[in-house]
Amino acid sequence: MLSVILRKTVREKNILPLTSTCNLRCIFCSNSQNPPGVEAFSLPPLPFPLVRQLIALLDPRRKIIIGEAASRFTEGEPLTHPDFWTVLSIIRRIYPETTIQITTNGSLLNRTAIKRLSDMQPLEINLSLNSATPRGRWLLMGDRRVNRVLEAADLMAEAGITYHGSIVAMPHLTGWQDLKLSCSFLQEHGAATVRIFLPGFTRLALPELRFDAEAMYHKLRQFLEEQAEVSNIPLLLEPFLWEDRQSLQVRVAGVIPGSPAERAGIRRGDVIKSVNGKPVKSRVDAFKRLYKPVHPCLELEGREFPVSFWKEKHDGAGIVMNYDLEWELVEKAGRVIREHRARNVLVLTSIWGLPWLQPVLPEWEGGGARVHLAAVPNRFFGGSIASAGLLTTLDFRSTLRQIIEKRGDVFDLVLLPGRAFDSGGRDLLGRHYSRLRGLTGGRVEIV
Repeated sequence: MLSVILRKTVREKNILPLTSTCNLRCIFCSNSQNPPGVEAFSLPPLPFPLVRQLIALLDPRRKIIIGEAASRFTEGEPLTHPDFWTVLSIIRRIYPETTIQITTNGSLLNRTAIKRLSDMQPLEINLSLNSATPRGRWLLMGDRRVNRVLEAADLMAEAGITYHGSIVAMPHLTGWQDLKLSCSFLQEHGAATVRIFLPGFTRLALPELRFDAEAMYHKLRQFLEEQAEVSNIPLLLEPFLWEDRQSLQVRVAGVIPGSPAERAGIRRGDVIKSVNGKPVKSRVDAFKRLYKPVHPCLELEGREFPVSFWKEKHDGAGIVMNYDLEWELVEKAGRVIREHRARNVLVLTSIWGLPWLQPVLPEWEGGGARVHLAAVPNRFFGGSIASAGLLTTLDFRSTLRQIIEKRGDVFDLVLLPGRAFDSGGRDLLGRHYSRLRGLTGGRVEIV
């Protein structure tokens, strides 16, 4: 069973799970906050023969990812795996030109490790710094050796290793000055980008981990905008919650120094209208159009002439944008509506997803369908959790019942976000979405 799920994960996501073991104790880690019933698997270090089999399933045309959460497997620190360096060497030998992305807390990155990484290029490191101060790193992660990770950042920059810094922002615990110092450290010590995360907490979180999520988000957004004005590298706040609901403007969040995009004169704040003559629908759409061609041509708002440059294939060219809406899902939902010839459609989405979908209603209603959008509160996890990927059939059932009681069973099609389910249609509790079909006379589908 476990072997089957692992193989499926590798094929679908190009993520190579190695272990759930971690050598630190981050207070914001979600693993300790999961309510009972969640199907989350904790992996011991995978046996080397099994890892060898999984490596053979990786797609060399896509970035190979190590150290990120894969499907229902909890992520750990990949460098704790006893065969980590052997695994990395095998991947590089089999896939010599494929970029390897490794997410690490940096506590095991010494000079020798970074020398070995530099011999494995091309690769990218996602460095989970979280705090650059001894007090902050100890408070947030239980790491007393902050100097090691700070030195590792400098050594990676010196070795020419591309690394991206990330900070789970908890200024209500560490203070805003700690956040500012940590952000500045990454800007000044070679990070290509900095991502600041709004932490989530469930209904089981300790009192000291709770906060007003909406107020904190707005404070972080203001902080980031102030920092971005003086930063020489792109800064991103995740999740990216859209506030300007007038349009899906494809605005550049930043440009990596020394990149093809910077040399072409593209700047933070530029709005991309089209790529290679095709209008872009969203930031995600624009990035995907930029990713493949080696000589993209961009139409920018307010520029008299198009901007073009040369870059490597399957590379973002240094243009950094916030993550918004996958246009393929918008088009897929439209196809499902047309295929079912639905006239009254209910689209259930997350609280975070609702504002992104409101502007695309005309896409879905063009054929005469009436589409109603509804945000589904996360009652199972509770707390501040508001993303589609953590919704369960219990949450959908509760919201669907309320809507039917209020409006009647008038919908001939109900659409659910595919992120809430695995490829087999099961949620994080292992329950299939088809259980919802008994609540309505209409069809229930996932997109």
